[in-house]
Amino acid sequence: MNILVLNPKERIPPHVGVIITTEKESEIIDFELNRVIIAENRPQATLDKALSILVGKEFNQIIIGIDPGKYPGIAVLGNNKTISVHHVSVGDVCPLIKRTMKLFENKNIIVRIGHGARLIRSQLINGILDLGLTVEMVDETGTTPNLGKGVHGQVISDIIAAINIALIPGKTVGKQFIEPSNGEVRVIQESSREYSNGRSTITRQLARKVAKGELTLDEAIERHRKE
Repeated sequence: MNILVLNPKERIPPHVGVIITTEKESEIIDFELNRVIIAENRPQATLDKALSILVGKEFNQIIIGIDPGKYPGIAVLGNNKTISVHHVSVGDVCPLIKRTMKLFENKNIIVRIGHGARLIRSQLINGILDLGLTVEMVDETGTTPNLGKGVHGQVISDIIAAINIALIPGKTVGKQFIEPSNGEVRVIQESSREYSNGRSTITRQLARKVAKGELTLDEAIERHRKE
């Protein structure tokens, strides 16, 4: 997205798709009203509106691909074209999807998620279903690439996997029943010890709540500290 700075009285080039301006200056700008955006105090919100206008009309379907894990890779595709990619914490996935929903209002949005990372996958599915979106589970076998010479990093690998997952039709799923195994509970307990720099290990009961998405790890450690 190229940005061009203009004086309000200057002629607007034909390649310009959106104007961002102040409310006062908007009155003297000769441009399509539905493509003039009044700048807000929150820059990201203003940019999101601009992006929605620029690319929103081009796409009739939005697919969000998720490679589940501790830090999921996320890809947003419109008509099978990659619009944006992200690598965020599990807790930031649903807020990111909510922003995407707002960005592409009135568009058909489908979420496709890989079948790996069982507990995290189940938590994400339940959270996304609560947003009112359709979720498909995809067999992610073979979606993670081998990174060639000069290409490094888990982030790149997760993002490419998310793009590939978005392109594969999956099976529509409903709410997930999460029952963690003893091994998964132990892993969360070990994570709590690492997270607290060895100061404490949360109980199995608290670890199960974390595994089921009822508590965050931070909340469980804080509750364990108080108890």
